[in-house]
Amino acid sequence: METQIKETEIRKLKPLIVRGQTEIKVPYNDNYVSFVYPLIGSNTYLEVRKQILENKLKVPTTEQTASLLYSAYCIPEVYDEPEFESIREFIRNKWLWVFNRNLWTDKGVYVVQDLEVKGRTKKLEVSDLEKFLKNSEELNGVRFSEDGKVRFAPKETYKLEYNAKDELAENGFVIASYGKTGAEQLAKISEKFSNKPYVYGLNIQEGQNPELRVSALGVNGSNWLYLCGDNFGVDGVGRSFGVLK
Repeated sequence: METQIKETEIRKLKPLIVRGQTEIKVPYNDNYVSFVYPLIGSNTYLEVRKQILENKLKVPTTEQTASLLYSAYCIPEVYDEPEFESIREFIRNKWLWVFNRNLWTDKGVYVVQDLEVKGRTKKLEVSDLEKFLKNSEELNGVRFSEDGKVRFAPKETYKLEYNAKDELAENGFVIASYGKTGAEQLAKISEKFSNKPYVYGLNIQEGQNPELRVSALGVNGSNWLYLCGDNFGVDGVGRSFGVLK
C-alpha cells in the first residue's frame, strides 16, 4: 500500500545542497581560528553583519582579524596562496569592517567590542562604560575591563595621524582596538608598505559631546596601511569574513 503524504507535510522540508567549504585556519591564542572564505558582502557595517549571521557564522573579533591579516602579509609559506592574495587585493582601496564601537570623548576613546554588531544604532554612555572599567587592568596606559570587552585609551596614549612603523604597536587607540598582540601584528604588516601607517579618529575638544563611530581597516593602493576609527558605518564597500562557531 502506497504511503500517503499530505502536501502540508511536504512543505515543511526543503531540498538542501551542501557543497565544499573553504576555510582559512590561522594561528590564534596557541590554537587556530577558522575563517570561511570568501569575504562576505560589499556593503554597510550592519548589512555585512546580517549576511554573516544568515550564513550561520560568527563575527570575528578584532584580534582574530589582525591574526588573519598578519598571516596574509607576513607568513612567507602561505603568501602566494590564492586566498591570501585575494584578501590583499580586496583591501587595496577598499576596507575590511572591524567590529568595534568607538566612543570618542574629550578625554580619550572608549573601544567596545561589537560582536552583536549594533554599530551606531544604540547609544553608549561614559558612565555605563566606566562601570565596566571599575576593576580594570592597564596596559601601555590603556585600561581593559575584566572581560576585555571594554577598553579606554586616554588622549595622551595615541596619535591620530601618520605613525612611524615602530610607533604603531605602542599607539593607545590601536592597542585598545586590537589588543597588544594585534597591535604588534599590524605594525609588522605596516612594514610591507613604503609609507607610514595612518590612524584615523576624532579629536573631541573639551566641552564637546562624545561621538560614536565604528572601525575599518584598509590599504591605500600599495602605499600605506590605514586604521579607521571614525567611520559612520554607512559606506557600502566594506566586507568581512565569517568565523566558524
